[in-house]
Amino acid sequence: MIDELTKGEAPSLLDTEKANEIIRAINGLMGSKGANGIRVDADQNGELLIYPSDGNPILRSYHPFEVIEVSSTKAIINAGLVNGLLPDSLSVSKGTGTEYIYLDISGDDDGISSVQLKSQSSPPDGIPWKENGVNSSFKYPIAIVSENALISQITSTNLFFKIGVAAEIPKDSVSIGEYPNDIYFTWIQTNG
Repeated sequence: MIDELTKGEAPSLLDTEKANEIIRAINGLMGSKGANGIRVDADQNGELLIYPSDGNPILRSYHPFEVIEVSSTKAIINAGLVNGLLPDSLSVSKGTGTEYIYLDISGDDDGISSVQLKSQSSPPDGIPWKENGVNSSFKYPIAIVSENALISQITSTNLFFKIGVAAEIPKDSVSIGEYPNDIYFTWIQTNG
């Protein structure tokens, strides 16, 4: 549902009555069945989808790593890339209750080498730091699901990870000519 506007409040450039007419029309369409079995819904971005009620939305396109379907036994995820690699599978078995769907990513100093789709009942840990090197694997959450529904879509874009400095911590003692800090590295995520 879209909230109606209040006269005199932002956005002030709109004619409040005309805007509220449009909002009421959209709210009336949402989730209703129109003539000849036409159905109107909104996707995750709030865009209206109009399709026959006996089928799926006609022009539905999914984002990378977006959850497509959740059942009591598995979740199906749309394809996405991590540093140009596809996960080994696009569905994951799940248990009962809340499940965290994540990418189990492996790599080394040369970059990402494999990506697996997995789930667990507790949130995955953050990406760890490692002194003078980089961790060979880490977990990256993409969604939270319940028994039969999506709770939260965390990631809906292709991903790219690079090695970066997480922190420099001063050493307790330093010899002459020695770098004064211990350097910790981690994987840094950017949109791919």
